[in-house]
Amino acid sequence: MSEMIKYEWKKIWKSRLAQLVIIGCGLFLVFCVWASIMQISATNEKGENFSGMSAVEVMKNTQKKIELTQENVNDIVGRYLKYISDPGTNSESETYHYLSEEVYRTFYLPNRELLSLVTNVYREPGSGSSIKEVLEENVGKDFRKAQIKRDIAYINLQKEQGRLTSGEADYWKEKIGNLQEYQYGYHKGWSMILDTLTWPVLIMMLICIGIAPIFAGEYQSKCDSLILCMKYGRSKLILAKIISGWLYATGVYWGITLIYSSIYMIFLGTQGADLPIQLKYPAMSVGYNLTMGEAVGITLLLGYFFTLGIMGITLFMSALLKNTYAVIIVAFLLIIIPTFLSLDTGGYVWSHVLSLLPPKIADFSFQSYTAYSIGNIVLSWPVMAILVNAIVAVLCSVLGYIIFRKHQVNK
Repeated sequence: MSEMIKYEWKKIWKSRLAQLVIIGCGLFLVFCVWASIMQISATNEKGENFSGMSAVEVMKNTQKKIELTQENVNDIVGRYLKYISDPGTNSESETYHYLSEEVYRTFYLPNRELLSLVTNVYREPGSGSSIKEVLEENVGKDFRKAQIKRDIAYINLQKEQGRLTSGEADYWKEKIGNLQEYQYGYHKGWSMILDTLTWPVLIMMLICIGIAPIFAGEYQSKCDSLILCMKYGRSKLILAKIISGWLYATGVYWGITLIYSSIYMIFLGTQGADLPIQLKYPAMSVGYNLTMGEAVGITLLLGYFFTLGIMGITLFMSALLKNTYAVIIVAFLLIIIPTFLSLDTGGYVWSHVLSLLPPKIADFSFQSYTAYSIGNIVLSWPVMAILVNAIVAVLCSVLGYIIFRKHQVNK
């Protein structure tokens, strides 16, 4: 059996097309990593602007790790209010958030993420109030209570709009109540990995190209007649083909994702793994009680299971169709078309079904409150997505096995 798997594994990797697209994709993603790092910008406490790796060093120096206790929140709010109340440091400019240009550069820009996080906890959902209005109205108010109130108000809004059922809303309210105290600090490396959620879609296409010929290639070359007449042609050999497909999908996905994730970690550092995921979305309510490191782990795992889902579908179509290129075209359409479909164009059922399609990983973020009710059980979107795509991968692989095994060869 192991020799059969090795043989099928080598057949996949001998494809010039598969080799070229993997090398090309790898180089393209490495370029994307480099370009994204070069576009990082930051301002130090002297008001000087930096980009690239210099900006990374500035961020590490200015974004020191702190607990967002009430005392620390009052401190940053007090500093801002002191500046806007002092004729020497304030202005009428909304662009500079009512600070003088110098204070805007030396105080606001280095602390922009922290001020945004604090302001948006106090700000009412949907409110267009400025940072000045929000902080003046909420100075000294309990930060933790404000965070819970803001998040519950957002959940209720989602419920009113029909995006959450009563059970799902209660599920998220319980999660909100268990969130730990916010922390703040440098987390750029982890944050940028979370920005790569569109990249697994490209990896899915590569895997479809490699897997498409597993069965369809045998039809085209007329080898199906020979294979199915062999001693293990209708059993072990088919199973070896499917196992090699799973191994190929696993190797390509984890090989590429771990390479670009490692590059981010090497250049941007691993600091911030223990900081809350809420820092990634300072302007939004986030109900997941995760650290940045945990969120990245879940994201990579999600990408893997979505990849397995499209892999299983490709195996099934490879056994069903008789042409490799037809399999690739259909698989590409299944990947590309959903990317143009919006979750907001339909109702509850539309958005919940569409969210589970493999290419929709590109639309996911941890600020989503999408959940699935199964009786009295409520599952968050990542859990449901992993379950559904794992089932699809296994089911389609089994169907592919059955279809190819029952294929009638020409005598």
